[in-house]
Amino acid sequence: MLVRPEALGPLLRVRGLVRQFGGVKALAGVDLYLNIDEVLGLIGPNGSGKTTLVNCVCGAMPSTSGQITLEGQDITNWTRVRRARAGLGRTFQNLQLFPELTVAENIAVGMNAARRRWQNQHDVVQGLIGKLGLESEARVAVSQLPNGHQRRVEIGRALAGKPKVLLLDEPAAGLNDAETAELRVFLREVRAEFACSILVIDHDMSLVLNVADRVQVLDEGRVIFMGKPDQAFRQRNVVEAYLGTT
Repeated sequence: MLVRPEALGPLLRVRGLVRQFGGVKALAGVDLYLNIDEVLGLIGPNGSGKTTLVNCVCGAMPSTSGQITLEGQDITNWTRVRRARAGLGRTFQNLQLFPELTVAENIAVGMNAARRRWQNQHDVVQGLIGKLGLESEARVAVSQLPNGHQRRVEIGRALAGKPKVLLLDEPAAGLNDAETAELRVFLREVRAEFACSILVIDHDMSLVLNVADRVQVLDEGRVIFMGKPDQAFRQRNVVEAYLGTT
């Protein structure tokens, strides 16, 4: 009997995740789940633990305790490389592209890093560049591109690894209003065309609230809200987390 993917539960699940730095708990027992074909927005004030959570999920940082599963398989103790090959792709708050390489070369790096086998690498890279809307800049060094296009290249590099889950850490950082508006449209296209679920962190609420199916709010390493985007800032504890109590 063929088991449908939905029957296996969430694509990605985090249970009771703790990350401790000395006596400080950056994450204090966080639960999170991401369904197939879903966009989850992870928001919260500075220092709430958002990037720490993504770092633990992708394997860049070990968790102190808790469990992380991908497609029902426990990946808590897997290496970062093994997680990438299993289907976790990510971008970074501070761009981590190879500035001296071209757009095409940066995307090819993502393909090779995840060790994905493509029948024709050149055609696949060119196809991704087309979907990124960067055809005219394929041979341009990424250091010569505006911030918005560099963000697209970084997402494209992650997509070259055929991720099941795409973790985006502050993709709108450094973008102006017009570039952020373009990014909103682009992320909707990514979801539709690449069949990957997305977890996105960003301080730009216009981005998160317009692309996410659900949002999860962290404050001081704890989950204080999980639900529909339009409900988040109707919660007193969420408003207080951002603005403080009066």
